[in-house]
Amino acid sequence: MKRKQVQALLAGMAAMMAVILPTSSVLAAVPAKEQTVYVNADEKGNTKDVIVSNWLKNQGNEQELTDKSNLSEITNVKGDETFQQNSDGTIVWNAGGQDIYYQGKTKEELPVSVKLTYYLDGKEITPEELAGKSGKLKIRIDYENKTKETVDVQGKQEEVCTPFMMMTAMILPSDTFTNVEITNGQILSDGNNEIAVGLGFPGLADSLNFQEVKELEDIDIPDYAELTADVKDFSLAMTATVATTGILEDLDLKDISSTEDLKEKMDTLTDSSKALVEGSQALKDGIQTMDSSADTFVNGLEQADNGTKALKDGIDTMNSKKGALLDGVSQLTEGMKELQSGSVGLQNGVSSYTDGAAQLNAGIAQTAEGAAALNEGIQELNTKKGALTEGVGKLGEGAAQLQDGAKGLQDGISAYTAGVQKLDAGLGQLNEKVSEGAGQLGGVKDAMTSITAGAQELIKGAGTLKAGVSGAQGAAKVISDQVGTYGAAATAEASYTDQAVAVIQKIIVDNQGQPQISADELNSQANAAIASENAAVNAQANAQQQSNVAAALNAAGISPEDQAKVMSALGGISVGVQTSASMNVPQTPSDTSALAELGVIKSNMEAEKAKFNTSTLQALQGQLGTMNSQCDKAVIGADSLSAGVKEFANAAQAMKGMSGMVEELAKAVGQLKQGSSALCANNEKLNQGAASLTDGTKSLTEGMDSLAGGTQQVSAGISKLAEGSKQLAVGTAQLKTGSEALNANNNALNQGASQLTAGAGQLLQGGTALSSGAQTLGGGITQLANGAVSLKDGTAALLSGGKQLKDGTTKLKDGSTELAEGMAKFDEEGVQKITEIFGDELQNLLDRLNAVADADSAYKAFDGQNENENGKVKFIIETAGIE
Repeated sequence: MKRKQVQALLAGMAAMMAVILPTSSVLAAVPAKEQTVYVNADEKGNTKDVIVSNWLKNQGNEQELTDKSNLSEITNVKGDETFQQNSDGTIVWNAGGQDIYYQGKTKEELPVSVKLTYYLDGKEITPEELAGKSGKLKIRIDYENKTKETVDVQGKQEEVCTPFMMMTAMILPSDTFTNVEITNGQILSDGNNEIAVGLGFPGLADSLNFQEVKELEDIDIPDYAELTADVKDFSLAMTATVATTGILEDLDLKDISSTEDLKEKMDTLTDSSKALVEGSQALKDGIQTMDSSADTFVNGLEQADNGTKALKDGIDTMNSKKGALLDGVSQLTEGMKELQSGSVGLQNGVSSYTDGAAQLNAGIAQTAEGAAALNEGIQELNTKKGALTEGVGKLGEGAAQLQDGAKGLQDGISAYTAGVQKLDAGLGQLNEKVSEGAGQLGGVKDAMTSITAGAQELIKGAGTLKAGVSGAQGAAKVISDQVGTYGAAATAEASYTDQAVAVIQKIIVDNQGQPQISADELNSQANAAIASENAAVNAQANAQQQSNVAAALNAAGISPEDQAKVMSALGGISVGVQTSASMNVPQTPSDTSALAELGVIKSNMEAEKAKFNTSTLQALQGQLGTMNSQCDKAVIGADSLSAGVKEFANAAQAMKGMSGMVEELAKAVGQLKQGSSALCANNEKLNQGAASLTDGTKSLTEGMDSLAGGTQQVSAGISKLAEGSKQLAVGTAQLKTGSEALNANNNALNQGASQLTAGAGQLLQGGTALSSGAQTLGGGITQLANGAVSLKDGTAALLSGGKQLKDGTTKLKDGSTELAEGMAKFDEEGVQKITEIFGDELQNLLDRLNAVADADSAYKAFDGQNENENGKVKFIIETAGIE
């Protein structure tokens, strides 16, 4: 802070020196040693520490540089070059072709000094007491020149001083110092502060002794400056005083040896004075221009301050509504999460769909294979239906023969049973007669004759019965074989029918309630479903995006009209979450009439199968089995009866001549009677069986007639079934082709679902990044709001400073006017009068000027210098501040 204050003060003093010092075209020699002496002093100007900084300029790029100095604690401040300090005060630096910057300390007395005296309300006051006080302030700055040497002036020994120009600057804050004025100086302003610069040439007036020349006795060369101001809560930062030599070098007085030379120099002085007058006038004009521009500057600051206020209000509005923006971004992120979750569900559903389609395709392939095998079986059945019809015809012929045989069997059984009855009656009589005794042999003979005749008829009837039974058994066997063959064929047909019915049933069930659509329609519906899903996803994302944009525009305080324009411009922008999945099932011809015909065939086949499943054939086979069993018994009985009758006939024949064998005859008759009774016991069953057999063969014939008609229907049904089977095989092949085409799109559909899921995931990542960015934006808006407050405070302060600058330019304008007027007066009353004065009385002045100029050029360094070395020195005295 202290260094900045010094720089500001030096800048102010440089501006003053540019105004008050004359310019010259004479080129000064470049110094080989340039020196700055820094002096730390207390509030009154008393010296505390002295630090000397030297810059040795290596103009010849020498390896060594020699300097002369009495400093202690020497330090190289800009490099690492080393040095050797000798007892004669010389210092040899190992420069290596470089400039040398070094500094050191000294306790030597300074050639000049400054003294500050403080007054408050007309009374002297110490700096410590003055701190924090308010009132009318005066600061007296006295400069002292301690360099004196004796010179010869027109044969007299007189003292002259090395001429030093001393300038003191101090910064005076406008909120503490008002109504600031300075004697022997100038007041400058930077807007917030007043910079007071005092000027003095201590010892120069005594060295020149203008009082000896009447025309110059009124010239006042100041050696002090005095500042006055109204103060409030007094405090003062450090002050800086610069003392420098070389002020007479530009006048080039060392070559003046006569009044003529002086006249030339005075002409130069006159020209310089005129230039000063013109420069001060130009300065006045420039400051007036700056003062008028300050109004524009202040107006611009007011507009900037108003604009900053509007900006701050807008930022405050945006800051107050950033919560809505963050909420919208949060909702957008949540929507993206739901979208991502839904896309995962869609992907899972698509995967399940494609898996099911693959399984369906496998099932259809199996169905196609089964339909092909079924078609082969049905075609084989179709080729053999003629044999079935032929077998049924032969079965009908056998049934007719069976009916004829059953009728003959019934007639034979009737004759047989009638003979048995007669035989049994004759045997009864025989048995009675035999029992009556031998005396009745005559009657026996008649009876035997009758019995023998009956036995012969019985034997004949038994033969007929056996032949009828044998014929019935043969016919029954033929019918049984035909029934078995027909049953096997019916079973095979039923099996194929079951298979066909199962396939037809599956096809009907699979297609039940499903409209028959073309492949183009299927493609259109599938792709429409996919497009609908994409549209729904995109619509949701776009709607959410536009909702959030609208919320952001509203939060930023954008007017409804501008919002509508922005939303209209955004109308064509889409989030663009799309999939490339599509479905293309090749076109295959279809014939729905096959399903209808198969349905009719199914009904017919089920009806025929129902006939095969009745008990007609089973009952018929059962009756034939019973009839065979009864016939077998009848044949056995007939054989036994025939044998008995033969034995009886033989016995009766023998007994015709042997009446003595009555007992044996009685025994034989008894046996015959037992056999006859046994035969009679089965007569009713034989007649009933024959009647039942006749009825059964009649029913069988009727059934065979019906079966023949059904066989024709079955044959026609098999033909239709074969045709339907062909269509079924073709249809299942087409269905397989369509299913394979449908499955061919499974990978594309799965990839599309995966792309949708991946896109939703990327969108969610973007939403997360957006959310994070929105949080950062929220923090930035807060910082922006804070910065807007600071900016508004800054523009307000800048406006206030601009107004103060305007006040300063006004004062500067007034001061420049006074300066221009004073320079004109100085030229007119001072310089012009001096140029009018030429004569012997000025020779003393000339000698003094030359002596002073010699002293000015001789003083090149404070700490010492090499002989004939060109140098330059300035002193900067920093006095402590008062707090």
